[in-house]
Amino acid sequence: MGAQNSNLRKSIEDDFTARTDDTSRDWLRLDELLALRLPQSSWSVDLSHLGLLFVLDREHDGRFTMPNVVDFLQLGRQQARLYQPHEFASQLSGYCTLQLWLSLTADGGHDTFAAWLCKLMTENMAVRQFHHYPGIDFLNRDCLKTLHQILDIKGYQEMDFQAFFDMLQRGGEALGLLDPADEALDDWLPLPVLQELSRSVAAGIVTTMKDICPMDQKLFDGTHPTAVPLH
Repeated sequence: MGAQNSNLRKSIEDDFTARTDDTSRDWLRLDELLALRLPQSSWSVDLSHLGLLFVLDREHDGRFTMPNVVDFLQLGRQQARLYQPHEFASQLSGYCTLQLWLSLTADGGHDTFAAWLCKLMTENMAVRQFHHYPGIDFLNRDCLKTLHQILDIKGYQEMDFQAFFDMLQRGGEALGLLDPADEALDDWLPLPVLQELSRSVAAGIVTTMKDICPMDQKLFDGTHPTAVPLH
């Protein structure tokens, strides 16, 4: 297992370096992280899992550094000791979902999550402003394709990307931040719409987890064996 982990780390480090399109940047954007070629191993994981991304990005700044990846590999080694190889991917995803839930249920947790999800998108692709909406950042639709992926909208809502994007744009219209008659805005979404969506996603995760996870006080005071520091 030790040799396997060492080879895994070396392989990821090499690919990490190759993924950055700017030699002065020592971190990966979300799309670059998702493009990492993880070698087949006994604990391969889905990097697009929302809880996993939340745990991996420990600073919650939307930037994925090599130390983030190394810390996550260490977490993987710890968790791998607890489960059979065929159980590992699902158990690690569940563990990361629990850590996300613990953060969401802390004071200010919904705002922390919303800010993080917005940072994931704004760090992933440059935003743009339009003169007739001063001070408002807009996200390109290509960036929102990645959001559609990591929120698994197709899986949970059976909604393809175009329907998802249309729904978000209608949210922008309702906020008075997007004129449907303006063709220049056809491929853009006001950032405040994502902020509202992020809070709704946070509320949905908490509601779902309350249905499947016992409200054990130890989860909230840090003494439960599954609790780890998130900040």
